[in-house]
Amino acid sequence: MAEVFSSPDGAPDPLTPQDPVGRFLLAWSQLSALGGVALMLGICALSTWSVLGRALFDSPVLGDVEMVQIACSLAIAAFLPYAQMKNAHVIVDFFTHNAGPRLRAFLDTLAALLLACASIWLTWRSTVGAIDAYRNGESSMILDWPLWWAHITIAPGFALLTLTALYTAWTQAKKLGGAA
Repeated sequence: MAEVFSSPDGAPDPLTPQDPVGRFLLAWSQLSALGGVALMLGICALSTWSVLGRALFDSPVLGDVEMVQIACSLAIAAFLPYAQMKNAHVIVDFFTHNAGPRLRAFLDTLAALLLACASIWLTWRSTVGAIDAYRNGESSMILDWPLWWAHITIAPGFALLTLTALYTAWTQAKKLGGAA
């Protein structure tokens, strides 16, 4: 269950959505990020096992680099929607630090829409890449894993990122309409 944090004056956290769509997207984003954390912990354990096996027994984990590459791409795609929902992406506000709330809301809306466009494109291309890799029978060099697995597993993360970016664009646009 998502925890709602309050500010010292008792107001709800401004980054916690209050509407049903926002709460739904936040919950899915949190679940996605937790899956990414599990993958990263698994990657760390795998890498440690491989390094120790190589150093102590001259026996590394076969295909460890392939597994790390696939799992890292999936974990990154899993983390991005939560970062978008929490407004945690890196923002360089050197030029807009002293800008008014209306200009910043406009720029935030524009940035979220650009992210939505980029993430829908990545969803589409990941899906097309998976279909092509499946049709061509492409596989990894060492483990001989089908490459379409790697492509298709990142598509849901980018699809969720598209939805969260559209949602945050909508919330920023509402601020834009209300900013004076």
